[in-house]
Amino acid sequence: MSQQALDMPNINWPKLRDTILASSVHALTEVNNWSIRHPYVAAGALICISANPDILLTPLRLTGRTTLYICLFPLRLILWPFKLLGKFILYIFGFRRHGVAKDSLASQYQSHLYGGYVPRDSTFARFQSYGAADYYDDMEALRSANVDDYGIDADIDSEAQAGSTLAIGVSWLSAIGGVFVLGRTWGWWN
Repeated sequence: MSQQALDMPNINWPKLRDTILASSVHALTEVNNWSIRHPYVAAGALICISANPDILLTPLRLTGRTTLYICLFPLRLILWPFKLLGKFILYIFGFRRHGVAKDSLASQYQSHLYGGYVPRDSTFARFQSYGAADYYDDMEALRSANVDDYGIDADIDSEAQAGSTLAIGVSWLSAIGGVFVLGRTWGWWN
């Protein structure tokens, strides 16, 4: 089947991007204006979300993975430099893509403490897997993690464990937002 047979519409991607950004900015401005008019309701809602982030995450999970990634993209951008720094530190210590580097701190530690056997659930084993991974992603790391450490059966879907990492980020961000709204109301930021 050719492109002409499908009769695909010609999408103006820059215009679509600008429309999405303008709509997002408008929505965020309206939410900000509403939080200025109703600071205690906004702070209360943010504190409730902080205490139980599943209030916000459950509807996102029900709508699908794409929606969840789009909505949590700012959080992923915030966490990305820290992941990169962690990967760099592991590289310096000798946890490389093809295993532990020869004559590195990691190899000396491994030979001194473990010898030829590294326990499966040890921190050293996790560092090895993070160092060998091409791209470290929260969900993939949690899928490959030993779920017995958390007292969870291996049969349970790993989305629940991956969601806990997202829930922690949403909880912290909403708590910080609540403090910001109340601080703005009480004059802390003037």
